Amino acid sequence: MPKVVDHVARREQIAEALLAVVRRDGVGAVSVRSVAAQAGLSVGSMRHTATSQSDLVAFAMEAVAERVASRIGARVSGWSTAGPPDVGDLVELCGEVLPLDDERRAEAAVWLELVTLARTDPTLADVSDAAHAGLRRVADRVVSVLLPGADRRTLAREALRLHALLDGLALHGVLHPRAAGPAQVRAVVAHHLAALRRP
Repeated sequence: MPKVVDHVARREQIAEALLAVVRRDGVGAVSVRSVAAQAGLSVGSMRHTATSQSDLVAFAMEAVAERVASRIGARVSGWSTAGPPDVGDLVELCGEVLPLDDERRAEAAVWLELVTLARTDPTLADVSDAAHAGLRRVADRVVSVLLPGADRRTLAREALRLHALLDGLALHGVLHPRAAGPAQVRAVVAHHLAALRRP
């Protein structure tokens, strides 16, 4: 009788293995072979998930996006029971997309690899665009909470500024992790959001 594979569990297993390779050896070490070995799978069993470097990066970015969306959803759902979010809540929400610990550093490294490869690999463009749009939705949400009643032009401008700040901090966190620690990164985001809230 053929073995029944739980594809959701297999997908999560591969995502965990991929991020473990990134945390341990960096994005450059990611390959179908290294991820399969980390997951304890045969290379052949990876064929439904990824058969090339591009496939792996796209898969990784989709897995990262799902994880981030889940964490953000959990935070936002908590707001409805605890009252409206304050600046501290919004800083923590922004922190879900920043490399503030090993897991989020690995996620940010995958994100950086994706956007870099997508410049020359059109098969990754849709995944890269979706990741960009996801971060923009976070910025839109935060700005709309801080500036209730603001006109659309102001909201769009401030969301773009916040999006650029988060992108920049993520890039710094991946490329120069010792230049600014998690506390400093949170402080920069808090300062920006507090200034935005002032009339």
